[in-house]
Amino acid sequence: MSGNGPLDGIRVVIFGSFIAGPFAGQMLADMGADVIKVEPPTGDPWRHQNPVAENESRVFLPLNRGVRSICLDLKSDNARAALKKIIASSDAVISNTRTDTAVRLGIDYESLSATNPGLVFIEITAYGPKGPRAGMPGFDLIVQGYTGAIANEGKLTNGHPEPVWSSSYIDFATAYSAAGAVMAGLLERARTGKGQKATTSLLANALSMQSMRLVRINEFPSPSQSWFDEEYPSLKANGATYPEVQKEYQNKLRPLEYHCYYRAYRTKDGGLALGTLAVHARLRLLECLGLEDPRFQDPSFDSSSPEADIIGRDLVEKMEAKFAERTTGDWFKFLRSHDVPCEPVRFIEELVNDEQALANSYVIELKHSAGFTYRSSGPVVQFENGMPEMRPSPALGEHTDDVLRSVGLTADDLA
Repeated sequence: MSGNGPLDGIRVVIFGSFIAGPFAGQMLADMGADVIKVEPPTGDPWRHQNPVAENESRVFLPLNRGVRSICLDLKSDNARAALKKIIASSDAVISNTRTDTAVRLGIDYESLSATNPGLVFIEITAYGPKGPRAGMPGFDLIVQGYTGAIANEGKLTNGHPEPVWSSSYIDFATAYSAAGAVMAGLLERARTGKGQKATTSLLANALSMQSMRLVRINEFPSPSQSWFDEEYPSLKANGATYPEVQKEYQNKLRPLEYHCYYRAYRTKDGGLALGTLAVHARLRLLECLGLEDPRFQDPSFDSSSPEADIIGRDLVEKMEAKFAERTTGDWFKFLRSHDVPCEPVRFIEELVNDEQALANSYVIELKHSAGFTYRSSGPVVQFENGMPEMRPSPALGEHTDDVLRSVGLTADDLA
């Protein structure tokens, strides 16, 4: 293999903290771009959450791999002058800095494009550039609440709604959008010679990931939409509690087929995730379990009849009892031998040493400049013509002198 990735020679500047902006930069670095993360003297706030060393944290390491860190106090005229030289030599910028802060520091699109008109500038906001929430800050969890994701999940702890904790998935989706926008902007610039500003937001990505739930066809409302229009107002008016509302909502939200064919089950010693979305896979599963479901096995059966609901609920109970009889390993071996899609319910901690993940470099090991070794997720795309060297996340300001020298600053300037 040869080459350093398809974005070799492209320079991207990141003004961002926490997750969305930094992870977008990491993806571009994995594709070969020279990604320069501009940090204040105190560093990205994420450096100080769950610390493992000075200015290094468990949550910062996996989001900033391969980028270069420079430390600039942008309240200083000298630092802003140095930044102009970096921007003049750059191809793109990703910023998830609040708009008012960006303007105050001179890192908004209007200011930076005056220095480099060919710049592709991607702005990440919480709610989008227009509307009553345009200037408001936002985080993954509160946007989960705003967009219905928490309600869709339907999880409760002591009667309280629970967000999705396994991943800041809205932030990560927004990062993918921002990285894609950089590449699309660079392609257009190659054709026209012109740079431009593009925007994406947590709100946009949260809605797009729920598009199958969001879609509304007026002539054919979904059961949950009919419930929301017709039953929810009455529940609310009568003072129903959140758990009471959720119970009714979830009954309408998920088709009964999902309650037994596309879910996770408790086994004798753990759990098993079952993915029988396709009808042929469901039929194989029924044969394996010795069960019947006329909704799929009898072409003349009316699946919209009240009897279908009774059959569905009865089948849920039977399947739950069946899966509890054997171990996860037994079920996995048996069902996979009959081409039924399933996997054990595992802990993420197991994946650090997972043979499949390691074989594909989806988990990689790196040596940090602070002296410790760590494993983290690897590139999400592998290019057969060559990949850049995998480098750990940078120490705070680790590359300040190197970057500033590369844009013409002298030793006196640096001092």
